[in-house]
Amino acid sequence: MVKNYSSNIWKYYLFIIFGRIELTVSIFVLFFLANNLNMTQVMILETIFTIALFFFEIPSGAFADKVGRKTSLVLSNLSLCISFVIFGLGNSFFAFMIAQIFTALFWALKSGADSAFIYDSLKELKREKEYSKIFGIGSSIWMFILASLGLVSTYLSTYLGFRMLFFISAGFFFIGFLIALTFKEPPIHKHLQESNYFKHIGNALKFTYKHKIVRNLIIYYGLFAALSHLTYFLIQPYYNFSDLSINVLGIAITCYFLFAGFGYLSAQYFINKFTQNKLLFTLLFLGSISFISIYFFSPIIAIIFMSLMSFVSGVRDIFIEKGIHAHTDSHHRATVISIQSMSRSIMYAVFAPLIGLFTDIYSPAAAFLMMGIGLFIFLIYVTFLFKLHQKSPVL
Repeated sequence: MVKNYSSNIWKYYLFIIFGRIELTVSIFVLFFLANNLNMTQVMILETIFTIALFFFEIPSGAFADKVGRKTSLVLSNLSLCISFVIFGLGNSFFAFMIAQIFTALFWALKSGADSAFIYDSLKELKREKEYSKIFGIGSSIWMFILASLGLVSTYLSTYLGFRMLFFISAGFFFIGFLIALTFKEPPIHKHLQESNYFKHIGNALKFTYKHKIVRNLIIYYGLFAALSHLTYFLIQPYYNFSDLSINVLGIAITCYFLFAGFGYLSAQYFINKFTQNKLLFTLLFLGSISFISIYFFSPIIAIIFMSLMSFVSGVRDIFIEKGIHAHTDSHHRATVISIQSMSRSIMYAVFAPLIGLFTDIYSPAAAFLMMGIGLFIFLIYVTFLFKLHQKSPVL
């Protein structure tokens, strides 16, 4: 039995390696623009994705708890495979909207199920203390794969075309689906099955609202993560509107994911080195400066600031999640993390179409400037929070 659960770890790494090869990583937005969509429509598609994710997230979490984490991961990659086939075949806003909904289903089925699958497998092996290390390695592998595909994606698109990259990616996702079928489902504990789910959700929401530290962390994460995630969707039109080679876009995408991976790997170092409030302030300050600097510097130099934003995001994600775990009891832990994720979805649904419209009216560079100013205003608010919590830190 131990041997079978131990195999889940290396199979999970294979699942990430083969099931996350997304050859469209550098051309996703360009594909939409090539199909006569404007940036406002692109961001509306992202908003549809976010709203679908919002509604899928809690039911999919219940599905993973009651039916199984393995089943959830199997269906997640199957959903992503279907999504990319629809993208490859589609040429209209409606078709892309259906594909986005399947992509949201992938993220919802994956979210929480992957971490619970690894944690429960390690629990059966009496190795729970290794969870942060093993799951962190998995997250870094994913980022480094996407980084390595940055240049590959732009290079292949010039020879194979955008659509073929969606079909090839769907093939890799299907391999991930097959790997997930070989997972050994860890036991689901009885108390998870027998609890009143809706009452549990209500209690978790009440806990989040009443706990100042957890509430502030979720507000901080939701706004910051929503704006930083928009970087990926602005990078492509930003370089598409410049006179530079498409390979420069590939380099920018590579650096974006590469430094996100470095952020995940080095997060613990910064958590140990800085006080908690100082790290909250520093990350937000660096994010604001990165966005504003993109507007004032050339596209080549802008790669540095995009990479810095990505690195900051990697550190932030691990830092915030660890902070929420530290202040949340195990009974509410997974649900509170879902609330954290939904906070980003809500704010992203608000900001994405506005940033898309701003990009169409002005430029991607101006959109970066606007987001930087927004983060700087939020920085002032966070500084005010620090003063309110001088005796009781935000974290």
